[in-house]
Amino acid sequence: MPEKDVPRIAVIACETLQDELELAMREVGCEFQPIWLSSDYHRDPALLRSRLQEEIDRLKDVDQILLAYGCCGNGTVGLKASTADLVIPKAEDCIGIVLNKPGQNQERPLGTFFLTRGWLTGPNSFNAEIKHAVDRFGEQRAKRIIELMFKHYKQLLMIDTKAYSIPECLPEARELAETLKLELNFAEGDVWQLKTLLRGCRDQGLCYIPQGCTVTEQDFGMFAVGQQNTFTIS
Repeated sequence: MPEKDVPRIAVIACETLQDELELAMREVGCEFQPIWLSSDYHRDPALLRSRLQEEIDRLKDVDQILLAYGCCGNGTVGLKASTADLVIPKAEDCIGIVLNKPGQNQERPLGTFFLTRGWLTGPNSFNAEIKHAVDRFGEQRAKRIIELMFKHYKQLLMIDTKAYSIPECLPEARELAETLKLELNFAEGDVWQLKTLLRGCRDQGLCYIPQGCTVTEQDFGMFAVGQQNTFTIS
């Protein structure tokens, strides 16, 4: 009896999820080579959509494209499955992917800015944004801008996704909390939704967009009006 054809799969992922996606791939036992896109695209949902569509259109000879993104401020709404079927986690954004619990609608506390190592470190992190603001505007003006941006926030919530060492992240997390004058708290996360995405099985936690069709708000349901966990100091 001939073996069933194995679907040819491509993965496009946000670089903020690199720790978590690599952990999920190790735990599932797959060896995809994701196409990593900069977190900069989160600043503008239209730009994110355009960049993702460019990568989708470019891929050939694949059956499925797995997107390691959520709705992301509707940045994935409007994408066309032009070259293959699309599969997308049914989540508000990249933070939601690692914060949501199986079978639950995660209630996010108000006045909270969420952190993972991907959002805390790297060239496009918020710490990098603050340093850029200081270089551009000077320390005092940058401080006033940051205080204005975060005046309605009460806490930073660091998510322990088990994909990195929380103690190693603490110095930068505490520095950011001190700069923003916010309380630093912690929450448990998980990579279950990314593992579900990688396994290629049908699941209610995933959006399935057949080739030739377009992603709609209805595919994400309650997550279609989500607000992204990002700021830009320009």
